[in-house]
Order: sequence, then structure tokens, then C-alpha cells
Amino acid sequence: MWQVYHLTGGLPVVIDLALQVDLLGEGGLTGKADALFYLSKEAFKRRLIADLWKARAATAPKSLIRVLLTPVILDAVRKELRRQTGHNADEKEIERILQEEVLRPDLLV
Repeated sequence: MWQVYHLTGGLPVVIDLALQVDLLGEGGLTGKADALFYLSKEAFKRRLIADLWKARAATAPKSLIRVLLTPVILDAVRKELRRQTGHNADEKEIERILQEEVLRPDLLV
């Protein structure tokens, strides 16, 4: 199992898994070789590992939750609920339900 971590400086230092490749696990050799390419000299020259990390960080659960709880998205959810059910729910109530009943508490910031 090969694992690559991203370190974010500061206090405290944050350590996140950026890449994981199981050489003996399921999956084809092509996929494993493509993943390991990020550790090659060529990939480092082109800073591809940084691009990979940015993409992973942008789509991480905590990042997605921050987006889901924005006023724009809550308003869109409220409108869609009204369209589907006829009930005009309050945005604050939708946010509370998402935080308390739908989303994982350990991911809420």
C-alpha cells in the first residue's frame, strides 16, 4: 500500500491523505500505474501532485458541506422542496435538519 500525504503548515499542522495506491489489491495495472505517475520526476516537474491535491481538497466532504450550507444552495433546496411537495419550508429549518439529521456531525466545521 503506497500512501502520499499532504501537509498543511500552521498550528496545528494538518496531515491529509492525498493519494493511495494498493499494489496488491483489486484493479488493473494501468490504473495503478496512472496513480503512481504522480510520484514520478516528470509529474513533479509539472507540479501535478499539487493539482491532484487541489482537486481532492476541493471535493473533500468538509468542502462540499460548506458549499451545501451556503444561502444560495439552501434557497435552491427550499425552492425544489416547494416544487416537489408544495410546502414552503424555511431556509433556517432546512439548514438545521441538514446539520442535525442528514450530514455527518464529525464533518461539520
